Amino acid sequence: MNTSLRRSIPSPPWQACKMTLVLTIDWSDASTAVTIVDTAARTTVAEGQSRHTPSSSLTDSAEIWWTALVDATHTALDGLAVLNLTTEDIRLIELSGNDPAGGLVGFDSAGAVVAAISSSHSDSNTDAKWLLAHVNGGADEWYATTGVLPVAGSTIALLSWLHRTSPETWSSLHTVTLPIGLLANLLGGDPSLSISAATGTALLDRQSQTWCTPPLDLVDPERDWSAALPKITTASTPIGVLSADAAHALRLPAGRPLHAGTTTSS
Repeated sequence: MNTSLRRSIPSPPWQACKMTLVLTIDWSDASTAVTIVDTAARTTVAEGQSRHTPSSSLTDSAEIWWTALVDATHTALDGLAVLNLTTEDIRLIELSGNDPAGGLVGFDSAGAVVAAISSSHSDSNTDAKWLLAHVNGGADEWYATTGVLPVAGSTIALLSWLHRTSPETWSSLHTVTLPIGLLANLLGGDPSLSISAATGTALLDRQSQTWCTPPLDLVDPERDWSAALPKITTASTPIGVLSADAAHALRLPAGRPLHAGTTTSS
């Protein structure tokens, strides 16, 4: 069933001049949304949204999220066509959302997804409480460092839950990111995170803006967490370009730069 919702944004007739459009992707537990913005006019010209169907396994969500992105993009492009605008005017792609903060995607050493878990994972609440009870300095020091405490669905709580409940998956785990990082990877980029997205993991040192790994050692002290965690990047730095395969699926021009975070202000 097509769960996409379309809304073309009413506006005056567009001039024939070349426009600069930015396509922004926002992931949430419930849906993936795509917005196309005219950066010169700071106006939304088209948008689409596709709801996520429930997941039935540890990895199903990865395909569900990708399908939602494809559907939402097609819906937004339909709205673009109504305004006689073309995809050639889309100059870059932003991956700006991961709401609510948290979630977890794990890859094996070959880059295959071995876990894709949303932020609404309530079973990890036990792990969040356990981590706060065992970390050096307790909740006060954790909050002083990161500004965020782990709760159910937090990335570190989900890592603890995965370690506790699925040792086979854990043994194959090589690198991790968030759902928005997975979408970046599927588009052809690096699964890097913006500072905003990384903050929501409850693992970012807000002073140095680098990963705070001591809490992760509570989960698995043998793992090299510095190698497992994704890069943290600024919105102005491209994390790759849209691959030919992803461009074909989305009906977009290949080679458009990908950015983690919002490069333009509204």
